[in-house]
Amino acid sequence: MSLRKLPEIKAFQHSDILQFDAPDDAVEQFNAEIQAAGDQGDNVIAIYGPIGRDPFTDVDNTERRISAALRSIGRKDVTVNVNSPGGNFLSGLAIYNLLRAHPAKVTVNVLAMAGSAASVIAMAGDEVLMADGAFIMVHNASAVVMGNKYDAKDAVELLAEVDDGMAEIYAARAGVTKAEAAGWMDKGRGKGTMFNASAAIERGLADGKLPAGAIKVSADASKRIPVERVIERALTARGLSSAEAKATVSELKSGMRDAAANVTRDADGIKAAIERLRTTIRT
Repeated sequence: MSLRKLPEIKAFQHSDILQFDAPDDAVEQFNAEIQAAGDQGDNVIAIYGPIGRDPFTDVDNTERRISAALRSIGRKDVTVNVNSPGGNFLSGLAIYNLLRAHPAKVTVNVLAMAGSAASVIAMAGDEVLMADGAFIMVHNASAVVMGNKYDAKDAVELLAEVDDGMAEIYAARAGVTKAEAAGWMDKGRGKGTMFNASAAIERGLADGKLPAGAIKVSADASKRIPVERVIERALTARGLSSAEAKATVSELKSGMRDAAANVTRDADGIKAAIERLRTTIRT
């Protein structure tokens, strides 16, 4: 269990009516190329990019992958290297609980950013170290709501529960009241607070700084995959076979080409009609 006796947060049900994404401010400042100088080792877990499963880059930062990695590591100390703008809060909370329950020491290295859901994960460290120039960002949970007025009401309740759980985690880690931690999250109408390394250490969210040379700029950061592959995966997740998904995407692309041609022909016709009207006016 956590050497700091951090609180366990109840598991939240993943909801079909909520779509969690990393905040725009965090995404704009996120640099995916910053990684640990040495990720080698059978007791090192890297969490780079959005929390959850990112269909556009194939990055897998889900609780399933972290759970499998921890099972492989066993009862040994573990190092978690983090550079993430955030993402799915429910996955972030689940990963926090997994790291908190690890029976040996957990060291979290914040290499550039631990934003949003990633900041929750960082709090699970028995020791949290930050690179110079790195940030921890905390804020109210936010999501896109899909559904009717009853779904919206359920979403508000779930977001409030998530906020309460996050405030409890930050408060326990920093040794402050839950109300003070909630104040950090509420700042700027819920956009939250960015803590640089010095501020995070001063507030108790981190313990120290990483040594110089602990990070590197990697040209091998995950690249975006073609949109058609994303659509194919979404279709197969809905039950279509791989062949059916590929055929659907091919048909869609063909339809888009036909639509573009029709638009071009229509535009040419409109242009010709305008020219005829101008000629009539001049004569």
